[in-house]
Amino acid sequence: MTIDGDYGLPGSLGRVLRAVADERVAQDRRWGVQEGLTDGTGPQHGDEAERAKRETGEASREGRLTWRHVLVEEVLEAFAEEDPDRLRAELTQVAAVAVKWIQDIDRRAARDRFRAIVDVHVLLVRDGEVLMGRRSGTGYADGLWHLPSGHLEAGESATEAAAREAREEVGVRVDPADLVFAHVMHRAPDRVGIFFVAERWAGEPYNAEPDKCSELGWFPLDRLPQDTVGYPAEALRGIGRGEAFGLYGF
Repeated sequence: MTIDGDYGLPGSLGRVLRAVADERVAQDRRWGVQEGLTDGTGPQHGDEAERAKRETGEASREGRLTWRHVLVEEVLEAFAEEDPDRLRAELTQVAAVAVKWIQDIDRRAARDRFRAIVDVHVLLVRDGEVLMGRRSGTGYADGLWHLPSGHLEAGESATEAAAREAREEVGVRVDPADLVFAHVMHRAPDRVGIFFVAERWAGEPYNAEPDKCSELGWFPLDRLPQDTVGYPAEALRGIGRGEAFGLYGF
């Protein structure tokens, strides 16, 4: 079972809790269960807890609140408790704040990592010819031929996105299970394109987006139009050579 998404997701609750569990096991192996220790807490720490609470409130009002403020307040409030139930509740809050802090660290690190934009491309091939559309009115590569394609949307698998683009652009229904991986291309600086061949589809292709495409055409895979967008042309040549991976623009 996972919590808050995949364990590998940066900043996910599941990933952090698994790290905490691993550390807990490591501590037991090193020092044992450590039963019998006294709490060492009580009302003698009440003044420290109140001071930490005031400092946290001031920092929040002045816009300089940090995770340190929040965690120190929770820790000192736990130190001031001696009733087992109340102490347990305070320690639970300490653990929750520590986990949230770790999650924030993970998310910050993820924001700093390189992220690629993923797009998908569909090859509809009939009698050795591939279907392409001439782009129009899009602001990108207008007047040039391109495969049915588009960006991966949140929550989609690559094959789901490819099937959606085929339906939206050329009006055919493709079962994602009928899409066969053909090629992946890393385009400078931050694009990754995945190319699929549709083994079968339902419906006759037509120009389903006339505001973005001026015409459709079928072209031999080994004789593409000169005015084809550069990177899909190179990807198709790579597919023809049996290459699963290509670079473009590096």
